[in-house]
Amino acid sequence: MRLILFPRYIPLLLLLIIFIVGGCGVQDPDYYNRMGVFLDSQGKIDEAVKKYKKSLRIDPTNREAHYNLAVAYHKKGLFNEAIQEYKTVLELYPNDPETLYNLGAIYARSNMQDAAVFAWQKAVELKPDFAEAHYALGFAYAQKKQFDDAIKEYLKVLEKRPDDAITCNNLGVAYSEKGMYDEAIDELKKSIKINSTMAMTHKNLEFAYRKKGMEEDANNELKLYEELSKKTN
Repeated sequence: MRLILFPRYIPLLLLLIIFIVGGCGVQDPDYYNRMGVFLDSQGKIDEAVKKYKKSLRIDPTNREAHYNLAVAYHKKGLFNEAIQEYKTVLELYPNDPETLYNLGAIYARSNMQDAAVFAWQKAVELKPDFAEAHYALGFAYAQKKQFDDAIKEYLKVLEKRPDDAITCNNLGVAYSEKGMYDEAIDELKKSIKINSTMAMTHKNLEFAYRKKGMEEDANNELKLYEELSKKTN
């Protein structure tokens, strides 16, 4: 089976940190938000959650604390709680592409693909050069076999990140699915030039070569695929 390579998870975007001028007393919500970010950066997620909640008890409209709490819940796998916090952020600031991206990531992990696509579409409307959201959309479209749409999204990623081996691989697979084998071969070879250690890319290139009747090249790629697969097992 020719798999589309995908990272182990969709990375969450960096936590927002608010810096203020002047002192910070015990009733300063931004102080507790910053404390939460520090604890979060130390891997103390449960303690960070407590600080974010304390910030929100003082100021329930603190968008940054809601966002950071959502990310903390997301990291802990508390997806329902994270969704509610992300939605609160969007109520306070509807045009936040990073929040929409992270919300889409949860929907995708929860097999709510249409909701994920909607969130990512909105994210790239707000931030057209948002490479991570374009990649997520491309992968989602490919899973739905909407390969024309997937190709468009992957090309937008490569405008921003031309040396992204995984995106080149996925674009090559999308071209293969449409029978565009010359284009597929070009992209898969680019992927291998960037990172020659991804076994599945060699397998995908083997497939494209066979479809073109290039048996010797196909056999060479199959051999490389088998050698790399042994190293990872």
